[in-house]
Amino acid sequence: MSRTKDRIHFRYQIIGRIGMLFLIGVLSAGCAVPPQPSVDVYMEPIVGRFNAQIDPETGAATVEKNGIAVTIKPFDEVELFTLTEDPRVNPYLWVEKNGAVEPIYTVFDITVHNRDNRRVLVDDTAILIDGSGGQYANLSNDYFDSLYDNVNLPNNSTGVGAYPYIPTAHGYYPYYGHYQSYIDTEALELGRIVIKDHIFEGAKLFSGAKRSGFLIFDRLERTATDIRIIVPQVRIVHPNGKEDNLEFKIDFRQVLP
Repeated sequence: MSRTKDRIHFRYQIIGRIGMLFLIGVLSAGCAVPPQPSVDVYMEPIVGRFNAQIDPETGAATVEKNGIAVTIKPFDEVELFTLTEDPRVNPYLWVEKNGAVEPIYTVFDITVHNRDNRRVLVDDTAILIDGSGGQYANLSNDYFDSLYDNVNLPNNSTGVGAYPYIPTAHGYYPYYGHYQSYIDTEALELGRIVIKDHIFEGAKLFSGAKRSGFLIFDRLERTATDIRIIVPQVRIVHPNGKEDNLEFKIDFRQVLP
């Protein structure tokens, strides 16, 4: 029960912070500090688990079973920051007044590759289990639709084209939500589009096909160490209609630099 209450509280915190990103601020735009993303915590795959093949350059781990390969790669906050050219539309981060960049979620990239089966069905659900036994499903498109719908926009919120685009020597626009006195509805809508474009969706994969996307989870506590990602719904469909249900597991460790 307490874990459910914590998740509800976290949800309302995120709703509030999304609104704050586009609402709070009376400071001058000229006082804005350039965003300064840095790796505060990162994930690395745990070697020797489930016969995973580790890419030492990217930190991605691949597990293959019955002609299906599942690759999962964690994102750190610097990599999340580079996903959008304009930080104000980045839905995975918020930029604080001092330029500090904080992730809102724990994000992984996943690729499912059907290497040689006739047909494979992949569900869009994954599970994260932390070292304390806490279990979380990845956040769905329906979750984000509900989340963004709950951001209250006042009647006088400013819409498209109502604010200037002023490039600077720092290469960013000096008017983050903290420096605005209105809700930037365009940035809010573009951020939602970014999530829709990125999020992992289920698929029917024929031989040789791949499906990639993001697994987005509630942000992990810094105290969480070993975690496990489980992809539980991968099914091989045989010509006779029978199915083999496969489950893929990959272990990671959260590391403080």
